[in-house]
Amino acid sequence: MKKTTKFLSCLLAAILVCLPCALGASAAGESKTVSMLCYNVAGLPNIDDLLGKPDAQHLTTNQTLLGQQLNESAYDVIAVQEDFNYHRYLEKGLTSYPNKTNHTGGVPGGDGLNVFARVPVYNETRTTWDSLYGVIDDGADEMTPKGILYTVLDFGDGVLVDLYDIHADAYGDAGSVAARKDNFRQLAEIIQKRGTDRPVIVTGDFNASVHIGGGDGLNELLYQGCGLKDAWFEVCNNGDYENYSYWEETYGGGWPNYWGVWDSLEKFLYRDGGGIHVEANTFAYTDFLDNEGRSISDHKAAEATFTFTKTDDFAESDEALSVTSAPKKHEFILKKLFIILIDLFKAIAHFDEARAFLGF
Repeated sequence: MKKTTKFLSCLLAAILVCLPCALGASAAGESKTVSMLCYNVAGLPNIDDLLGKPDAQHLTTNQTLLGQQLNESAYDVIAVQEDFNYHRYLEKGLTSYPNKTNHTGGVPGGDGLNVFARVPVYNETRTTWDSLYGVIDDGADEMTPKGILYTVLDFGDGVLVDLYDIHADAYGDAGSVAARKDNFRQLAEIIQKRGTDRPVIVTGDFNASVHIGGGDGLNELLYQGCGLKDAWFEVCNNGDYENYSYWEETYGGGWPNYWGVWDSLEKFLYRDGGGIHVEANTFAYTDFLDNEGRSISDHKAAEATFTFTKTDDFAESDEALSVTSAPKKHEFILKKLFIILIDLFKAIAHFDEARAFLGF
């Protein structure tokens, strides 16, 4: 009996020692493949539509139609920009997306960034850019609190992913380029501060292209500085970030030749983290059309699929996750009024610029 007891004790001890290794071995190699879409939905008020011009695109109809089309496309995650004044129409069609971020309102006051997902979305955090340039002209970026929407996506089985949805400063004038470079600096610092405990996906409207090299720091700050890969370059250009000869010879490098065709403004950047290897499988630019065959937005959407594979170093995150509640109504209204007043003062200060812009 004593021998049996001793044998069982030794067996149990051996099992307990080997159990972590066995569990780790079973986790390594497990993978999940997900589909994602990035789209600037052009949800700004359309003056021609408001004036009732017969050839204008009707945004209420278009955003409702877009929501239905996106719902039928069945992406796992949809990240949007310029989701401003027609959010409720877009959201109405997305019946298969139970998890979404809190809408910050239309212009003025909203940042236009939102995420719709079939998987849980946690830890929603919004950060306004430190630098923006242009009040009336040069993209009028200072009239909206553009910036970064950060969330944690839960794809199940311990696969948590940091997602950043951004809308960078627009236009190519010197002030806008400098502001955009500061945007990428700010984003890089946030990514680096959060560390490598989870894989990272950065998407959005970057208003920048690598092949143009406009001095906005995209390559040195995000690709080199944060170790991020670009899904277009990895999938469509054989991982070559320097030679674009095929694309330039085939389509041309100037706008609008590359716009929504190759190395365009909508991007998916990614890197490993937390013992999870990220692989971009597919990447493409796509379009969504209204009932008359016209593009719903002035941007093309970017779609990509990724595979997240656990490695021997995988360890489940123990960070607290929570669903971010919408701000209370009075807080929302006060913030909106504050931004409206700031925008009004900016417009008054740039009255001559506004008059010249409008042709008065």
